[in-house]
Amino acid sequence: MKKVKIAGCSAGWPDMLDPAIDVAKKSDVQYLAFDHLAELTMAILERQKAKRPDRGYIPDVIPLMRNILPAWKEKRFKMVTNAGGANPEQCAEEVIKLAKGLGITGLRIGIITGDDLPIERVKELKAKGLKFKNYDNDEPDIDRVMDDLVAAYVYIGADRVIEALDQGADLVIAGRLSDNSLFVGPFMYELGWKYEDAYWDRIGAAVCTAHLLECGTWSCGTCSNFWAEVPEPWHSGSPICEMDENGESIISKVEGSGGLVRADTLKEHLVYEVHDPENYLMPDGIGNTTAIKLEDIGPNQVRVSKLGDKPRGKPRPDTLKFCLAHADGYISEYIMIVPGPKAYDMAKRCEDFFYKRLEIVGVKPVETLVSFIGYNALFGPTAPPINYEPNELGIRFAIKTKTIEEARQARLQATLSWYAAGVGTAFGAPSEREVFALWPSLIPREEVPTKLEMREVK
Repeated sequence: MKKVKIAGCSAGWPDMLDPAIDVAKKSDVQYLAFDHLAELTMAILERQKAKRPDRGYIPDVIPLMRNILPAWKEKRFKMVTNAGGANPEQCAEEVIKLAKGLGITGLRIGIITGDDLPIERVKELKAKGLKFKNYDNDEPDIDRVMDDLVAAYVYIGADRVIEALDQGADLVIAGRLSDNSLFVGPFMYELGWKYEDAYWDRIGAAVCTAHLLECGTWSCGTCSNFWAEVPEPWHSGSPICEMDENGESIISKVEGSGGLVRADTLKEHLVYEVHDPENYLMPDGIGNTTAIKLEDIGPNQVRVSKLGDKPRGKPRPDTLKFCLAHADGYISEYIMIVPGPKAYDMAKRCEDFFYKRLEIVGVKPVETLVSFIGYNALFGPTAPPINYEPNELGIRFAIKTKTIEEARQARLQATLSWYAAGVGTAFGAPSEREVFALWPSLIPREEVPTKLEMREVK
């Protein structure tokens, strides 16, 4: 029976680099997959690229490849990454320079582009009559923020990954390639699956399994409710999946690494970011997480198999996730710490001082949030009344404004709020900065033609 072994080597940017390097050096995987992107990362990368055309990709790819390429030279595994971000071509160019500097030749790189839509292209689609509903607030179209758009990108599927692998790519570099597709592409290519009726059940299984792998060490007990049981998470292993041609797999990690692979740690990740468990919509297919069975079969080994007779997958959607980022004002932050006794009373006094100062200087925030770290910074208004005398409390001031001048003035008033009481210490957060808001929408698949370019290190 055909099988393929792939490791999930990154959860985002930034992330620990050594788990991926350990996989490359110490395991027998055929593929390393790296997910570096979150929803607003692309907007950040677009701004970096606008300032410097040779930027816009994930810089972590360089130290990763510096440590991994020597292992690739020996083992010849394949790698798939979305570290290209807003500039896959430049990312590939930097990897080529690095490889040459390491004396490595013969590395074939597939570069996938087309997911990053220029704002002019968005305007063209609007002119064709397309509407881009905001699926967070049900606003029917983007007219209100059209002039403030800074980035528009589509979560693309594994089509070009499969094509690149078929053309002999050792490393595939893409932009906003879906987290899931980093894994589904190699699964489909190696196991001979097609986007056809005969394979949707297995592709659905791959979609669900990819969801277990895409956040790297998270499936090995980092960021886990079982944190107290996880050994040595500071050098956690990355999840390694061996999948067979029926879509069933075994997940493990590098021998001797930290972390914990257990059905429990995988189950909590299986439901992470899933709105409808029976319809987990991804570019390559629709997964049914309720048709997946997870069972421990040994230390740090979990079998992922089919549960009952329910189908694990359905055909891929006609639309793709489309994220538009738009400028949305400015934010400033400040934190101070007040000591006991009467830390809560002092914190309230500082809060009152801050709001009165905003009135005096004429700042009219769009939003403000003053929270007390150690009391309601996470629970907000749902926190029960404080019924103890804290040793100390942190006060976090967060202010959103329409202009950068107001943001600067608001931050100054937050700084001055320590005049109100016996503050123990204070420290500044990053300076006032522009806010990018996310407009989540959908776009017809056919409106997003992607391209593949092959290059080789010589």
